[in-house]
Amino acid sequence: TALALYATVVFNVATSRSDVEMIFNTVVLLFVNDLDEKMFTSLHTINSEWLEKITSEIAGSFRGNIKVDIQYAAANHELRDEQTRRIEQIEKKLLEKIMRVETEYEKLKTEYNKLKTEVKGLKARHTTKSIKIKTIQHTTKNIKIKTIQAIVIAENKKLQERSSRLRNRASNKEQG
Repeated sequence: TALALYATVVFNVATSRSDVEMIFNTVVLLFVNDLDEKMFTSLHTINSEWLEKITSEIAGSFRGNIKVDIQYAAANHELRDEQTRRIEQIEKKLLEKIMRVETEYEKLKTEYNKLKTEVKGLKARHTTKSIKIKTIQHTTKNIKIKTIQAIVIAENKKLQERSSRLRNRASNKEQG
């Protein structure tokens, strides 16, 4: 509140001898002020009627502007409570979204692992088929080579037979 800020500044200017001491005193005073507000909020939650009664008695003993400050403090606490509720609602919604995202992440992770396993299987099948294809190509090549060799051998035999016949004719012509 403004009163706490004013008291902090006046106290620090009056008592601090250095910047470090002023910062230290400020931190301590802000902590005490925050603690005081939390205690006030706790008392308000526990027994608001008693707190209002005591606050009215204190205000009555001072007579004057204290009542305005007390009303301002009460309104400030109500505003803080409303902000706290809003923050809690936002946190709840964020938690729900985080849970949905985590669930979706787990689903995607599972799907990814399935696909990864599937890809490994496809790679293994591809490798196996590649080996089979290479084997078939090699076998086909060997068959072609053997077929060509057989054709060459058959043609050689035909040529030898022809050559033999031609020699026999030639020798029969020479003898005859």
